Amino acid sequence: YKAESGEIFAVNPICTHMKCDVKWNTSEKSWDCPCHGGRFDCKGKVLTGPPAQDLEVVNLEQLIEKDNS
Repeated sequence: YKAESGEIFAVNPICTHMKCDVKWNTSEKSWDCPCHGGRFDCKGKVLTGPPAQDLEVVNLEQLIEKDNS
């Protein structure tokens, strides 16, 4: 997700509850899981359950460095 400020947030889009793929909800600016209704903010923090754990944050700088080496 890219905020209006230009800041980029990257998460692993796999729900921590039952491993379903989460989808970006543009109007709510949240990651939503279609399987059991879990919701996460743009940084991957749990907004509503059943997930008890946040989404895994992806470090884009490490990915870029890895691709360039």
